[in-house]
Amino acid sequence: MNLPRGALVVEKISENIVRITKIINGASTSKLISTQTDSFITLKAIPPIGGSLSTNCIYATLPEPVTLTQGTRLQYDLKLPVDLGIFIGGDLVDVVPLGKVKYALYGPPDIGDICRYSDLSVINSYNEYIARAKVIFKTLSNVKTEISRLVIPIKEASVYLTEENEMYFSDIEVTVLSPLHVEIRVGVDTSYILLGKLISLFKGSGAFYVMKHGA
Repeated sequence: MNLPRGALVVEKISENIVRITKIINGASTSKLISTQTDSFITLKAIPPIGGSLSTNCIYATLPEPVTLTQGTRLQYDLKLPVDLGIFIGGDLVDVVPLGKVKYALYGPPDIGDICRYSDLSVINSYNEYIARAKVIFKTLSNVKTEISRLVIPIKEASVYLTEENEMYFSDIEVTVLSPLHVEIRVGVDTSYILLGKLISLFKGSGAFYVMKHGA
């Protein structure tokens, strides 16, 4: 399989052994995985959790800041990268990023969270390997709040791939309680109308994150 920065080769070399070879930017790595005799290999689009570090969240900078005033709601169409997951049976055995991988720290150095970083330069490196997420912003604060970044617990998002080669994440809800308390909830389903037949689904369980250092 050709990748944006190389190639991926998955081969069954015996009844119980699979070799995965990744060639990224000219560098080749491989590993052997033991399997059951009747195990099958599948490739699926999954949330961006891999790279040199495995992460649970993605730190996304918004192309345009969102300003919420008291009692308002806003719907936003956000684009995020996806990774390629290699599954043997129902087990995820390896993750292949499909574009540039960067990291960011959210919060203080001693107690902050390391996240996958996503801005326009990262998104552009993924070409067509991106998914849309419907983000619903709402505020319960009486203070005007500007949001320029989101820390999204992306690991448990669902990813949908249709026969039209369109990818979607499950919905994301952002609730502002104050400028220093923003709650982000990732659902398990998408409210987008899917165009074309669904051909692949990575089902997440949903997740919750509180941004306590400002958005």
